[in-house]
Amino acid sequence: MFSAKRIWNAFTYTRQGLASAWQTEAAFRDNVTMVLGAQLLCLWLQPVLWLWLMVALANALLLVTELLNTGIEYIVDHISLDKHDLLGRAKDVGSAAVFMMLSVNLLLLLTIVYQAWSK
Repeated sequence: MFSAKRIWNAFTYTRQGLASAWQTEAAFRDNVTMVLGAQLLCLWLQPVLWLWLMVALANALLLVTELLNTGIEYIVDHISLDKHDLLGRAKDVGSAAVFMMLSVNLLLLLTIVYQAWSK
């Protein structure tokens, strides 16, 4: 059921999560910078609308993936700062997910650059 207090609380938690990721994770700040750069590149090169929307979606998914990876890292570090095989794998898998989204973003941007230069 709709509750203004519940929605306000959700907004507050979201703001706190974004602030925490921004303050503690250089990778999150780097990815936000890359997303802004990708959108500026699209603004300059003016790709077809569907391709620009794909870049916007991939950018959003990149940031979501980085936030989830950050959450995994927070939990793992809370459990133990000692070296542990499974905890290390959890961090590695999160990092791999971010890398996969970075690769998708790069592929889309290369497609846009190729189309712009082949005109």
